[in-house]
Amino acid sequence: MANMFDMMIETTPNINPALASRWQSLHLSFIPEPTPEEQAYLERRADEHSSDLFDEINLNT
Repeated sequence: MANMFDMMIETTPNINPALASRWQSLHLSFIPEPTPEEQAYLERRADEHSSDLFDEINLNT
């Protein structure tokens, strides 16, 4: 849901500046910034999933 609001604010040309500002201040309470350890873990998981997907694609061709 938070990503939907981000997209709406970014793509609506005449959005109320007060609304956009308020959302930006609330955004982190919905999607907190990951710690460096969490970010590294997420990147490793993404790499693993990408590798698994490419392996599966290569096996199926």
